[in-house]
Amino acid sequence: MTRKRDGRSPLRRHELGAMSTSGFHLTCFRFTLAPREEIRLPRMNKGITLRGAFGSSFRSLVCVHGMASCDECQMHPTCPYGFIFSPRVPEGAERLRLNRDIPRPFVIKPPLEERQVFEPGDHLCFDLVIVGKAVQFFPYFLVSFRNLGERGIGVGRGRFDISKVEALDANGDLEAVMAKGDPMVRVPEKTIGLADAPPPPTERVRVDFLTPILLKKEDQWARPSFGVLMRRLRDRIQALSYFYCGEALAMDFRSFGERADKVRTPYEDLHWIEENRYSKHRDLKHTLKGWVGTVTYEGDMEDFWPFLWMGQYVHVGKAAVFGQGWYRVVPEGE
Repeated sequence: MTRKRDGRSPLRRHELGAMSTSGFHLTCFRFTLAPREEIRLPRMNKGITLRGAFGSSFRSLVCVHGMASCDECQMHPTCPYGFIFSPRVPEGAERLRLNRDIPRPFVIKPPLEERQVFEPGDHLCFDLVIVGKAVQFFPYFLVSFRNLGERGIGVGRGRFDISKVEALDANGDLEAVMAKGDPMVRVPEKTIGLADAPPPPTERVRVDFLTPILLKKEDQWARPSFGVLMRRLRDRIQALSYFYCGEALAMDFRSFGERADKVRTPYEDLHWIEENRYSKHRDLKHTLKGWVGTVTYEGDMEDFWPFLWMGQYVHVGKAAVFGQGWYRVVPEGE
């Protein structure tokens, strides 16, 4: 994800209100793993394996009681695992109180390459996005991945070392956080906010859906029309901002959705894929499915652009934390 250095998106006061670089923000980390032995991963949707193994490692690191579910655990209010993997609406919340499930404050952006075998001497890279105040738990993320390296991952439990961790800014520039052999872990200064979006495209934008995207419209699965996509992005960023950045979006939600419906779809090339995932912790098999491919949207993008741009980081739709709903935007006609 790259951006121009010569300007920022003109955030409209009536749309984003108090939102600024001091409001909604996230930190994007890039992990580079060095296999010690052969690592075998799925051809596609490697985020399923990474997220599942990482969650298990995180839980074993911090869970005191080892209960099957976090729902009844008395330690939940002070537990890092509960905050990250089983978040609840805080007591006294003035907004979004009826949300049964609030979004988890992280996203794994998996390797997109289809190779399945990684040998010693190779590098395996992925990005980890942490939203707002959840970054205070980054040491737990780091130790969980270190421990996972000792336990191994994928078919045959191939072990690895963390070669380095870096933080990315909105330009794609990197800042060192940790290097192999260096005990120092540096607190990253780079964060990314809505105001970091580059200037909006004039009229057309291509969206490449890199991992399966699954969106709902009126409780039914829907294709990613611009109206459906922007409503789900709006709702996701609103919840992430309120629960993890302490700031709600000040905007006319209904008008935003109605105007998004007016953006046209002159080109669409999508296909449907499905992949099964087994949860050892819950002893359940899940089917992760959705659309991948390319869609071109055409219309007035100015009000929607910061959300569409930010969605490249936070993903959208079902199973976003597993790396689903990841897309890339490419302005056209400029």
